[in-house]
Amino acid sequence: RQCVLTYNQDNTLEMWLEIFLVFITLFVLLYRHVTKSFGKWKSLGIPYTKPSFPMGTYNFLSGRHVDEMSAEDHKKYLDQGYFGTFLLGKPVLAINDANFLKHIEVKDFDHFVDRTGEAANKKMFAGGDTDKIWAKQLSGISGDGWKEVRSAFTPIFTSGKMKGMLKFIKHIAGDLNKEMEEKAKQGEEFELKDVYGKFSLDALASSAFGVNAESFTNKDSMFVRYAASVFKNSKLEIAITVAKFIPGVPKLLDTLKVNTFKPAETKFFRDIILQTIKIRKQTKERKNDLVDLMLDCIKEDNAGNDEDEEESDQYEKDMKLNHTRKGKHNLDEISIVATAMVLLVAGYDTTGMTLSFLSYEMSKNPEAQKKLQEEIDQAYEEAGGEFPDYNAIQSLPYLDMVIHETLRIHSPVGYNTRSATKDYVLPGTDIVIKKDDMVSWNAKSLHFDPKYWTNPTEFYPEHFSKEEKANRNPYAYQAFGQGPRACIGMRFALLEAKVAVLSVLRNFSFKEGSRTQEPLVLDVDNILGWVKGGLWARVEPREE
Repeated sequence: RQCVLTYNQDNTLEMWLEIFLVFITLFVLLYRHVTKSFGKWKSLGIPYTKPSFPMGTYNFLSGRHVDEMSAEDHKKYLDQGYFGTFLLGKPVLAINDANFLKHIEVKDFDHFVDRTGEAANKKMFAGGDTDKIWAKQLSGISGDGWKEVRSAFTPIFTSGKMKGMLKFIKHIAGDLNKEMEEKAKQGEEFELKDVYGKFSLDALASSAFGVNAESFTNKDSMFVRYAASVFKNSKLEIAITVAKFIPGVPKLLDTLKVNTFKPAETKFFRDIILQTIKIRKQTKERKNDLVDLMLDCIKEDNAGNDEDEEESDQYEKDMKLNHTRKGKHNLDEISIVATAMVLLVAGYDTTGMTLSFLSYEMSKNPEAQKKLQEEIDQAYEEAGGEFPDYNAIQSLPYLDMVIHETLRIHSPVGYNTRSATKDYVLPGTDIVIKKDDMVSWNAKSLHFDPKYWTNPTEFYPEHFSKEEKANRNPYAYQAFGQGPRACIGMRFALLEAKVAVLSVLRNFSFKEGSRTQEPLVLDVDNILGWVKGGLWARVEPREE
């Protein structure tokens, strides 16, 4: 019996030793896989930030936002046109010069069509059926697939279509005014995004699906709860995303069909959109909202041509995608679901954030607020006391300047990437960016670079005056991106923001609050550039 016991103990010890050796072997293989390219930039004589295993340059679990970490590195190399970084184990050339971005985003766009590359996208969105929906949204697709979706849905956002959207947004602006009136009566400071998020979500829900999200009237609105949670990531969710880049993990998730990215939220919005599409097809009802326009686009042979399309400036011309498709768009309902879903949740957060930052800046810059209110008052006066029409809204220069200056200082997205679709020589250098290599840039860094801005650290709307714009490299401004990969919903977002500002500042003034945590620090749990503790202000009725 003693011999048997000794034999079993020896077997157990041997088994645990084998398991330990397997784990050590896997760790060594993973270490070699991640670190194999860590010497690339040094060998090329390019300045670089020191990487570490397993995250590379930026530790996503460090408790700091990647936009802030990236901006710090860009500041270190401000006098360099580029420097080397690492995303996990992948070398990434970080761009610090707006002239290079002109080539990458516009002139040589055919070399940088993809944000992260097809292989990375497959890993990022590995999993079950809801993960696959995110894989088909505009930021998640690449190559000809992206071109097909982009060219199909671009006509939705022409100026003519936006005029049709105005009635939806104006209606929700009435609810926003009522909410502000209530806040003014209470006389207490309040968190700005809590209010503007409701406006943004209701405006999008109404414009996209013809439904009322009830953000202002229903405290338990599922629309609000789920939209707010999509861009909030816990450390566990970040770790799962990082784990998808470990060899073998994506295939395992695909095989087991495990949904990893916001499955409950995704199912909620998927079901709403599919139900809306089903009802429209059955009843033939038209509301001329985004769903109707999307259905139109995938049915038409010539959806890419729109008579009301305008190329009013260089930015609009750069955005134009030259893509010739063969026959009709080969798109299905899931493409509509994926596109509508990302427009809804991304538009909700980014527009709500922008309006919050704008109101925060108005509370801290009363002279700018007064100047903007004077312009708004004049617009109402010229409209006979009614809400200005679409053309009048678009012709208010100071309103436009204030919104873009807000976006310069408080960009929703800081860290941006592109993946090379073919070999490319960086202009004026001997640096060869190979196919599947990546480049990156940081909007916040460019937006605070004194090479491009006369008062980079101040809220100074005159940065966007005709005179200053004429003397600045236009590619230094990256709030919406540039070129064909620029934000497809930019026109809608700007119209939504302008309607809100017109409606609110016509009747109210913002006063500085005391609960905002200053200096502002980005919230690491938010994928976008939102701040810890939120933004707080008071609102007062304007004197007649």
